[in-house]
Amino acid sequence: MVPTPCGEPLVDHHRRRCRCDSSPPRARSRSIETHRSDVGTAARMLLVLSRDGATIALLGVLTILGWALLERLHRYSWRSMGGLYTLVVSGYVLSRFTLAALYRTPEDTGIQPTVAIIVPAFNEGRAIVETIEACCGVQYPVDKLEIVCVNDGSSDDTWARMVAAASRSRRAVQCIDLPENRGKRAALATGIRATGAEILVFVDSDSAPDPPAVGRIVQAFSDPRVGAVSGITYVRNAGDNLLTRIQAARYFISYALLKAAESVVGAVTCCSGCFAAYRRDAVLPVLEAWEHQRFLGAACTYGDDRSLTNQILRTGWRTRYHARAESWTKVPDEYATFFRQQLRWKKSWLREGLLLMGHIWRTRPIALPSIGIAALTGLLSPLILFWNFCWMPGHQGIFPVVYAMALYLVAMAYSLYYRSARKDGLWLYACLGTLFYLAFSAQLLWALARVRDGSWGTRRV
Repeated sequence: MVPTPCGEPLVDHHRRRCRCDSSPPRARSRSIETHRSDVGTAARMLLVLSRDGATIALLGVLTILGWALLERLHRYSWRSMGGLYTLVVSGYVLSRFTLAALYRTPEDTGIQPTVAIIVPAFNEGRAIVETIEACCGVQYPVDKLEIVCVNDGSSDDTWARMVAAASRSRRAVQCIDLPENRGKRAALATGIRATGAEILVFVDSDSAPDPPAVGRIVQAFSDPRVGAVSGITYVRNAGDNLLTRIQAARYFISYALLKAAESVVGAVTCCSGCFAAYRRDAVLPVLEAWEHQRFLGAACTYGDDRSLTNQILRTGWRTRYHARAESWTKVPDEYATFFRQQLRWKKSWLREGLLLMGHIWRTRPIALPSIGIAALTGLLSPLILFWNFCWMPGHQGIFPVVYAMALYLVAMAYSLYYRSARKDGLWLYACLGTLFYLAFSAQLLWALARVRDGSWGTRRV
């Protein structure tokens, strides 16, 4: 048994816990790039773009291709599957840009509710120390913040490192050791029950919030209708290789564009586990159902963040996105690990998308059109790809010019959006990433076949 900084751990039935209470930490010095601007209006975006000659040239190419696409569509039969799908997807993407332009960061009202940062960990011995140090370094009143770290039956030195990091902190840190691996949901639920804080902040064991992040994300709860808030997560190992650069660009688009658009209608469909906050009053009524969720008779072990967000939406709360509540995470740098992660996410999207459609029409009807279109086009994407790039060329001798141009236009639109907001040189990877993610959308079919399989691929549960 590993001794805690407070002496011997307190043994309570099936878990060990230790508490370390002290004074505030010294300020950390951290050199990281942060994104400080909100999503601007369309006019402001064009103004930023106009300052760069290369971007102007790309806009010109985009305009020419757009004109050519419209000309082709004029001759194209909209009664065909490809033509109708292209029209619907184009309208959906345009709606994301339109809504994102209307997004505004939640106003800073100065509220400071009690907060608990909950960090579940399973075999994260290398990463957990940095995560705890980052959580201890947030800028929030010491008497209103506690940190709850839960070791989910790790087989490595996660518990020892967790306790050691807690002992060095001047914050109130509670460490809980579960003797066996029970899954991330059980670990999070254990952390929730161990605190009485008004706001519950979830941080993955390989993520790190910026110092002002907690103080910013809680501001969204000044609206009593808000039950959950997603922060924005950047990729800290973006420079490792091509795969991590693509993911870095994709992460930004997913948050700054797609979640911003969802936030405008009060229905962010997934408050990411990397860094998200929940109102305690919204979580407790659904805690048991979420922790022990079953789907088609099988226990649900993956997709905990999307599932909890869905439960909160189902009970009538609104969910928001905060563009200045920033955190950093490490993404897979190997393709095998990346594909396993994407399979889990697709299975979660399939399951929760079906459940979401069952209630969103009454809980947030304003979000129904976009959520419905996203679900339908996502499900059809593998079939549409096969139809356009395999069936049409092979059996009809026709290359899908309209569809290919539409894909390129969407990818370039994302890329130009990225360039208008960030100056880190990764904007072309936003274009490449759009095509990259689409290329293996057939994985969705495998996810559908394996939706009852609860294995993570990288951990037990």
